[in-house]
Amino acid sequence: MTIAVIDQGAELYWFVSNALLQDELTLKHLKTKEAGELFIYQTLPSVVVLNGDDKSIQCETLIGKIRNHVFARNTYFIVVTSDTSLEFKKSLIIAGAGQIFYRGKGHNPSARFFRNTIKWFLNFKTPDPKLFDYKPVPFTYGAEFSTYGRIGWMSNSECFIEVNLDLNVGQSIEIKNQVFEEQDIRDVKVTVLEKNKTGRYYQYANGFKCKIESKKPALDIKKLDAWIDSNFEISKHKPIKLVYFEPDCNRREVIKSMIKVNQRYCARGYGSLENLQADLEYQLPHLVLIDRQLILANKPKFEPIKKFIQSHFCYCVTYDNEGLSNIEDFKKDYPFAMHVPKDIEEQLLESMVQKLEAKLLGETDTAAPQKVIYFNKYSPYSRISLHSQCQISELAISGVGIELPFAMSSYCAFEIIAQGFTHLRLDRSQFFRTFLSKKMTQKIYHQCVFFGQTLSDNELIQIAVEKIKTEGLDKWKSEN
Repeated sequence: MTIAVIDQGAELYWFVSNALLQDELTLKHLKTKEAGELFIYQTLPSVVVLNGDDKSIQCETLIGKIRNHVFARNTYFIVVTSDTSLEFKKSLIIAGAGQIFYRGKGHNPSARFFRNTIKWFLNFKTPDPKLFDYKPVPFTYGAEFSTYGRIGWMSNSECFIEVNLDLNVGQSIEIKNQVFEEQDIRDVKVTVLEKNKTGRYYQYANGFKCKIESKKPALDIKKLDAWIDSNFEISKHKPIKLVYFEPDCNRREVIKSMIKVNQRYCARGYGSLENLQADLEYQLPHLVLIDRQLILANKPKFEPIKKFIQSHFCYCVTYDNEGLSNIEDFKKDYPFAMHVPKDIEEQLLESMVQKLEAKLLGETDTAAPQKVIYFNKYSPYSRISLHSQCQISELAISGVGIELPFAMSSYCAFEIIAQGFTHLRLDRSQFFRTFLSKKMTQKIYHQCVFFGQTLSDNELIQIAVEKIKTEGLDKWKSEN
């Protein structure tokens, strides 16, 4: 796995190098934004570390651009900076930064915490629970929770959202979106109708088809109808989610060259069928391309795709670069897929994508209601925030424990506003990422890591934790 460092000087690179001295990771130092961006597209490093004080890098813009790219969207970003402003922190978390580390005169970030963060990012789905030194004390406060997501399509009464939350069918949550604000549609909530039935485009953990509920439903439906009619041109192209499986790295480059970096594709490539079922369930593609040599090498690994295609809006195409496999056998054994004689050609790929676009826009039963508007990843209308009440239950130096009526995926970014933080002498608004979750009797417990914790914040929390540990929470509250 590769870690890239983008910084004009050598100081940040040496910090990263020393912090990861015990790990077998490949490090690469890039001195300009242009060189770094090119390296990311060519190599797809696991983690990129940026110098947030170098204005030429433009961290927010670079991170947002890479996270929207069809191939590099799974790269994680860490920003090291001396800018502790809330505006900069919020812009980075919205852009998609994984973590912020602060440095200042006379101090650098904790090398141990940095190393453990890298380990977490490299295995965020099943992290080692002992990565962070989490020794909490009681800290009970009511709070407001909010997180970010995207909206795929919207009708006058339904929408499809993608978030890092795990909501149940029938569950409701408050939602904010630019369309609702512009149309003065108030008190909007969405209620989950279906979960993960449509291919995702933004790499969030879950997708939900939802019913839109608002303060004045009859009037608001008319407002949305009118807005969709006047903005329908946005839906001219529907992004297609494409996944391809090709063992030859040179052939993968050929397929990449066919896939245009524009608003019409969301694509991801793999070199084997080893985790085919998990890859399909996570990516939820509309189109799957598979080299037949991979299937011949391990036919049982290919079997899960049949069930997946039966239950999802998805097509499978197999090909053979050398034309050595017996295509008639494949047609007989795997009639659910389309089989082309040799390799995939650009003209064929374009034709398939156009047909899928037309079919997706015409889908009424499985994808969406008939009169809908499809947003794309560049549209500000695709961005949403979700809001809920929550309960803070504990405090540790590295983070907090909270209770919510729903689960979050590991690494989910969110904001908590609570009076308890002001008692710690912190801003009442704090940002976190989910680390571990555990189901309780009625709610879900989440252990969370601070996002962008400054040195002064860390010191204030240490003092509070020690006092609560020795004196108790009630006495600490009475004194603060």
